[in-house]
Amino acid sequence: MQSLFECIQTPCPPQYYRTGCEAIPSSGNCVPCPPCPDQSFRSGCGGASEGECLVKTGCDANEFEVRSSKSVSDLYCVPLTTCASNELEQRAPTKTTDRLCAVKYKPSSGMPCSKITNFILDCADPSSRTTITVNHICEVARVDNCCCKEFSSLTFVSGDINISGDETILHFGTIQEVRGSIYGGGPSLSHPGPLQMIDFGQVTVVGESVSLSRNEISKVDFNSLAQVNGSLWLAHNSLESINFRSITRIGSSLWLENNPFTHIDFGAIHHIGGWLSLFNNALTSIDFGAVKYIGHHLWVYNNELDSLDLTSISYIGGAVRVDKNEFTSINCHNLGSCLCRSEHMTDTNCHGKCEGFYWSGDCA
Repeated sequence: MQSLFECIQTPCPPQYYRTGCEAIPSSGNCVPCPPCPDQSFRSGCGGASEGECLVKTGCDANEFEVRSSKSVSDLYCVPLTTCASNELEQRAPTKTTDRLCAVKYKPSSGMPCSKITNFILDCADPSSRTTITVNHICEVARVDNCCCKEFSSLTFVSGDINISGDETILHFGTIQEVRGSIYGGGPSLSHPGPLQMIDFGQVTVVGESVSLSRNEISKVDFNSLAQVNGSLWLAHNSLESINFRSITRIGSSLWLENNPFTHIDFGAIHHIGGWLSLFNNALTSIDFGAVKYIGHHLWVYNNELDSLDLTSISYIGGAVRVDKNEFTSINCHNLGSCLCRSEHMTDTNCHGKCEGFYWSGDCA
């Protein structure tokens, strides 16, 4: 039989202590160390002692701190996230923040890359650009101060793209989808942005709007772009021609005023959800192509049109404004809520003069 000393000295597994040694003769029993309340820990459990509970004043290496106040008693230790085998560490943990993991994936091209939906590429920040390259990142949440070569290597942007005020050429490279908006333009008409050329590359969808008015854009290549779910703003630029290529739908408005166009063909576009604005250009002809639906106003005033054919359109939800053009007659085909024409024009199948607008004084 063991003595009391021998019983106490007999080791137990980790997180256990020995009890019952005082009942001589006995070898005692190993029992688990008792649990402690939340945000405290047991110290000194082992041998014949159950130890004691102490309040945590710091967290372990595999935890991070959360405090509701500066009081030690308000310290909470939360286990750090462990990245799975199909994830990479995007942001290392700190004393007070968790590790951030991001899922790896393979895009349609088959090239291994990382999909990080909360990373922001800032083309003006060298460390941000390096992160894209080192981690083979293909998807980001947003792009600021565009553009840079790392931007052109992406395949997906889940948020907005903000164009730098110094950019003259915008090329989307291998990007296939932008779910947010694209913004870039000068602060005012007297201070336009320097953007001159846009190539949408492989982009097929823009989830919100393209806002590139007030620039010096003379060329836009839409390539594979099929849909803009918001508005397309290209007003106050230097466009002499435009080819919409594969675009079939503009979810909201299409703003093309104040460009030196002489002709425009809407090609495959069949739906424009808001305004179609073509005023203050140099248009002599318009081909509405496949356009069937214009959700709000159609404005083509202050051009050089000698005719306007609306027969292909099925619906116009707002005013039809055609004043300050060369033609002398217009057939509205019962489209639109009202008509604004010049005094030298006659109209048929129209819904009367537009009244109550700030511009109604220009209407005959």
